[in-house]
This record gives sequence, C-alpha cells and structure tokens, in this order.
Amino acid sequence: MRLATAAEVEALRALRPIAQAGLRGTDAEAAKLRAEAKTRRAWTLCVGESLQRHTQFLRLAQGRLVIGAWELAMIPSLRSAAEAAWPELKARLERLTRLRFTGIELVPTDPPKPRDATLPPHLDAFAEVLTRLRKTGS
Repeated sequence: MRLATAAEVEALRALRPIAQAGLRGTDAEAAKLRAEAKTRRAWTLCVGESLQRHTQFLRLAQGRLVIGAWELAMIPSLRSAAEAAWPELKARLERLTRLRFTGIELVPTDPPKPRDATLPPHLDAFAEVLTRLRKTGS
C-alpha cells in the first residue's frame, strides 16, 4: 500500500460532498419512500383484516402515520379506537419497521380502486407460454 502524493491529497480536498452537489433532497426522498413502503407492509400485518377493509395507510408526515378511511360514518369511532390502541399499535409498527412514530392521524379519503387480478394477455408471461405450448401440441 502506498501513501497518497501531495497532488492527490489536494485533488481530494477540491471534491465537494454529495450534499453540496445538489443531491441532498434525493437521499432524503429515497429514505422517506423506503420508510413509507416498510410502514405500508407493516400496516396490513398490524391492524388485522377487519380494520384493513375500512382503512389504508396513506403517508408519513413528520413521524405521524396518516391513515385514510372512506366510510365517513365510521371515522369518529375509528379515531377514538386509534387513540386508545395507539401505544400497542405503535410498538408493533416500530418492532416490524425499526422506525419511530410520533402519532396517528385519521383522515377521510377515497376508497381504494379495486385491483384487477388478471393481466392483459400480452403482459401475462405464463398465459403466453401456455398458449405457445398448446399451439405446438406439447
């Protein structure tokens, strides 16, 4: 292993940190997206199927979970239930995600769009392989 020359050391000193290169927001945004993805997966495990049918994780806002509910008549009861269950829910989410949460907020939202379970034929690779096999008679 050799030592760096004086010219190499000066060249390194001239480099700017990534944060000063205009990329600061990118790392923060990527970290927030990763945290939201972790929380979204953990939300479905923590709240159970019955609550999952009425709510959905929307986003993280400064450490607060923002949860949407589309049945307006249920929002007051969901809010009180969320406040009562928050310590236990927080512990579960923090254990699963290894993130820290400061609170929970329940807001009205549109219902989720139903997912289409079938892909168009040109996007379903398995259906395409079956079609080819049937054509060749194998």
